[in-house]
Amino acid sequence: MKNILKTTIIGLVALFFAACQQEELRVHYPESMPMFDNATVAENTIVYGDSISLSVGVSDPLTPLSTLEINVVVNDEIIASESVRTKGNSATYTQKYWVPFIAHMPDGAEVEVHLSSINVEGSKKDTVLFNTIASRPAIPTIWLVTATTAVELKLTDTANHIYSASGLTFGNEISFRLATKLNRFKKIDWTDPTNLVFGWVNNTLGFIDSNGPWITLSDPTLVGFNKITLDLFNFTIRGEGEKLTPATSMNVSTFGTVELSSTDNMNVTTKENWKTAQMYLGKNTEMTITGVSNLSNGLTPDFFEVSGATTAKFLGETGVYTVYYLPRLNYVFVEQPNAVYPDALWLCGVGFGPAASPYKKTSSWNWNSPLEYKFCRKVSPGVYEAVMYAEHVIDAAAAEPWRLTFSAKFFHQRGWGGEEDARTYTMPNTLLFAPTTADLGNFVGTADFNGQPGVYRFTINVNAKTTSFVKIN
Repeated sequence: MKNILKTTIIGLVALFFAACQQEELRVHYPESMPMFDNATVAENTIVYGDSISLSVGVSDPLTPLSTLEINVVVNDEIIASESVRTKGNSATYTQKYWVPFIAHMPDGAEVEVHLSSINVEGSKKDTVLFNTIASRPAIPTIWLVTATTAVELKLTDTANHIYSASGLTFGNEISFRLATKLNRFKKIDWTDPTNLVFGWVNNTLGFIDSNGPWITLSDPTLVGFNKITLDLFNFTIRGEGEKLTPATSMNVSTFGTVELSSTDNMNVTTKENWKTAQMYLGKNTEMTITGVSNLSNGLTPDFFEVSGATTAKFLGETGVYTVYYLPRLNYVFVEQPNAVYPDALWLCGVGFGPAASPYKKTSSWNWNSPLEYKFCRKVSPGVYEAVMYAEHVIDAAAAEPWRLTFSAKFFHQRGWGGEEDARTYTMPNTLLFAPTTADLGNFVGTADFNGQPGVYRFTINVNAKTTSFVKIN
């Protein structure tokens, strides 16, 4: 051990002396400071979207130059940055820098050019040029252009650069571009180089050519868009319209048909026709439901409270839902496919199925159809529940024993990733546990759960880190 320590110390000392020797051997220059012989921007005024022309001359009579650092700043934002290698005792550099028209650009702003000249000894000279003023382009009006029509957005708030149009009759999804000039056919004039055309670029409004992406506004909770407002300072656009009225009736026979494949816990895949529709459902709204022969056995009980032979109250939060009806089971499922935590949780695993008689397990650690997963209802902030048939079977002699068990996990979205770890939760009772050596983070059935199939309400509280697993049928 002593020999290792001695060797280490000797090595460090050798490195130190080598570094010192290199420092002594390199050329040392007198202490001096770089100078700006000239530094100018040719333009006094520009419009956003133009360029500025920079000309710089630097020198240091005693010490060679190293680097010229350039930053172009508007409204405290760096819009261009460059590091230029300079050699010898003098150097000149010219360059053009584009000053873009983007969000938050004020009218009459100074275009600042920050310059730093550094010599090989590290001495630095700074200067800032302020001689250019940038103005916003004059846009008295702007056109919203769809594939079939053009609507004028008028300047309604000059100080804040707000444009709007009302009294519109669009549907609840609209795709368009914005342009400052149209041709005589009321189409975008792509031949005019001064025409400013906006599309959707990197998740915001941006300038495009004729191949650029369209802007799309979509809100399925609206009857349609009757007003469009453009904020050309913040580069945002929004639509407004009359809200849909939650549905008071559901007729599954009017649903469209879609073919879905479902793989069960025994790895058997069934391809069959489902009925499906998009519906705007309201919390605590009573609905008349037709096409389902027995509501008490045909509606997912965590989302519907049956109130009569043909009526039920919807329990979920108000919103647009995908509603599925599987004729073979005479059963209705609901989900919001794009809902994510904290608006919803999803349950996926093996050992459960719909709360409908005849009861059968249908889940399989897959996301292909509602038979394989469960969309959980948000009961209150941080509290979610899933009602389903659950069955846990322990059979060590089976070819794949895990396929017969109950094992599930809550996910933050419809798909893998973003999950709740069961090991961080208080177990609800002796029916479930969280293994530490396998199936990490899953809620897994215990020996006490074996032989106790039934309809269970599985509740998870992510705030208190508690769960409830109660047999209700």
